[in-house]
Amino acid sequence: MGDSLKNKLDKLRSENIDEVQKKELLSMFHQNELEYELKVELYQQLDNSDESPVQNNEGFDRLWKKIKNREKGEVKKLQSTYIYWAAAMLVLGFVIGNIFQDDLFQSNEIAYCTAKAPAGSVSEMVLPDGTGISLNAGSELKYAAENGEKIREVYLVGEAWFEVEKSDEIPFIVHTPFYDVRVMGTRFNVKAYQDDNEVITTLEEGSVQVESGQNLRIEKNVLLKPGEQLVYHKIDNMLKVSKVDTEVYTSWRNNKLIFINMNLKELIVLLERRYGVDIEVADQSILKYHYDGTIKNETIIEVLNILQATLPINYSINNQKIKIERK
Repeated sequence: MGDSLKNKLDKLRSENIDEVQKKELLSMFHQNELEYELKVELYQQLDNSDESPVQNNEGFDRLWKKIKNREKGEVKKLQSTYIYWAAAMLVLGFVIGNIFQDDLFQSNEIAYCTAKAPAGSVSEMVLPDGTGISLNAGSELKYAAENGEKIREVYLVGEAWFEVEKSDEIPFIVHTPFYDVRVMGTRFNVKAYQDDNEVITTLEEGSVQVESGQNLRIEKNVLLKPGEQLVYHKIDNMLKVSKVDTEVYTSWRNNKLIFINMNLKELIVLLERRYGVDIEVADQSILKYHYDGTIKNETIIEVLNILQATLPINYSINNQKIKIERK
């Protein structure tokens, strides 16, 4: 849209715009086909303007320091496209929040933003309240645009790691399609893919409380301690808490996957998400095989070669589709 999009964004910042025009222009942020262009334009405006709408904003300064501290503390091996995506999402949240702050905060309706990590990618973001999030492949996160001021809650389908900014007044809540996770400030991982048989919450530090959610009634809330994991088994409708090595369940953030005694069926799902590939299994009986291993920088071909050398299977690739069959 080029200059046309820039003009529309400039118009939104004008004090002379009426409510009808404002609502019409705001509708751009709900059009998926405009998402990329909006992020690019907002990023460029923030980067090039000496009078950025987020300049001298305490919230922006706090989040920027948070990002820099996270970069110093952890070495990330993310592709530049993922880094740009996170930056664009951050800019989008800041600019929308500053341009339309009065309009959103005076309304009874809550405006939400949605972040997605497509298959084959891991994305990072920082919410307006300073909470850091890593979003695993094939995941989607919805959060309130006014996050941190009135409400701190997100809606997760997929997997995400959280480093929640502490607040004694406003708890942070993660809603999954099954149970909810309530926290005051901590580091934890939630895995809640729709197609998986389990919903898993793993606590690194601090404390979280697992509560009843949209599709699951829990008789008594479960309080987790560091190093503990709660697993909800969808098929038998059971909850189980156990002590675990948290690195096994959070290493995906550092581009590493650790799996212990994982059956081939689960491993195939993991590979499809990580590499963004489609894998077909010709003989379902081989799915019962179990495997231990670690994947870090290996390509999908290297992983398949290892599996072929250690399990009684062969693989072939046809039209970008991987087929696995028994030897």
